[in-house]
Amino acid sequence: MLRMRFLFLVLALLLAPVMDANAAITHVSILHRHGARSEPLFPNMGLRDATQLTPNGEIMMLNLGKLLRATYGTFITSYDPAMYDTFSEYFDNCIQSAHGVLRAFFNKGSQFLPIVRHVPAETDWLLGFNHNFPNVYARPQWFFAYWNNDALARGMLSTNDIEMLSNEFGSWCAEKPMQCALFAADALQSRISEKRLPKQLQTLFQEKLLPIVYGWNKHTYGFNSEDPYAVIGSPAYALAAKVLHDAEVGEKKVCHYSVHDSTILGLLNALGAIQLGDTNPRWLPRFGSVLAVTTYSNGNVSFTYAEPQQEAGSSLDYVSGLLPITVRCKTFEGAEYMASTCPLNDVWRYVNRSRPTVADPFCYLRPEDGCDVLETVPSEHCQYYRKYCPIGACGPNAGLDASRNYTCFSFFRRKFTKDYTLASIVAGVCGGAVGLIVGFLISLLLQKTEEKEVRRRRFVQMGAGETNA
Repeated sequence: MLRMRFLFLVLALLLAPVMDANAAITHVSILHRHGARSEPLFPNMGLRDATQLTPNGEIMMLNLGKLLRATYGTFITSYDPAMYDTFSEYFDNCIQSAHGVLRAFFNKGSQFLPIVRHVPAETDWLLGFNHNFPNVYARPQWFFAYWNNDALARGMLSTNDIEMLSNEFGSWCAEKPMQCALFAADALQSRISEKRLPKQLQTLFQEKLLPIVYGWNKHTYGFNSEDPYAVIGSPAYALAAKVLHDAEVGEKKVCHYSVHDSTILGLLNALGAIQLGDTNPRWLPRFGSVLAVTTYSNGNVSFTYAEPQQEAGSSLDYVSGLLPITVRCKTFEGAEYMASTCPLNDVWRYVNRSRPTVADPFCYLRPEDGCDVLETVPSEHCQYYRKYCPIGACGPNAGLDASRNYTCFSFFRRKFTKDYTLASIVAGVCGGAVGLIVGFLISLLLQKTEEKEVRRRRFVQMGAGETNA
């Protein structure tokens, strides 16, 4: 029985592409990394990515638009905001890329104004994950654990490698080899698309720096079911859920996302296309990489992927077109399998393995993270956390005072302070009132005494006058 079920499963997977060739497309989600951009000028820019799309990056995006037109031009023939939704991260290189793709996708030379939607980077928890998640920003010791692991970097790089990086990027590379390696990989990506690299640097990039970047991306953006924070789910779960929801509901024909590499690889990991234990080069999607999720009228979903040529002097084109990419799917009975086309429900079942199991995955923290300390000005990281997660940030029986750098205060202590202050005021008022009354009585008594003394003197004077007379 199990053997027959397995044979039926294999047969279904083999026939899926054939069946989908005859099924109508109902929805497409397109996610692409921005095109080649200028080299970052300094490391650790975080949310302040100031790089711009280069001329070669523009060519990449125009080529991507042409590829999408050749693939989906009969599904959506003209730009209509009611049918085509475009989202971008809040960075120039992503927004510029979205415009370039749209220009080439729809009618060359047409003077339309595309609408690209985006939100501030600090609150973009759908596309710009996960360094800006409040509960990740509140745990710099975890986030930067790999970033600061110089021992690991020295184990993966030779002395000559570090010396080469120091000569290229500065003497600080000898002191902080891990940060330098990650920065160098980022910078060299840009150089590769702008000019020919010396062979030694090219080899260092391919053989040493890329594996280091894979490790960083796995640590930061991969889903680890054994991690204590697995309860918050995959960083890309919200995006994966939106893509699958759009595939199911299909309110718009196309949802188009212009993003960074981290968004692409996070989604690929949530879909099971890349795993923590592998060295798949898609752990660093290159400039212009694109993932297309196509939904068909028969309920199936297919996944395709492409990267353009990266090297300066090349056509910077997608020479192989969009090719099938395998993801992980899960049957109703619980059997996992890999395929490039699956029933939508099977994709949902696998993706839900990384679903958050806490009510607010962006704000969940453990007590040992120490972001609920009372009556103390919090660190910059905890201030950020409390700003975006004010409810419950200070624990039970405590409140948040945004006017004092988001300091947490105890309701009991504040009540005691208020009661003490009120008692002092009441005592002061009562004391003042009593003092006024006593003073008034003394004043009245003195006044009466003085009046008696005046009358006595007058009487004495009158008696003396009569005697003298």
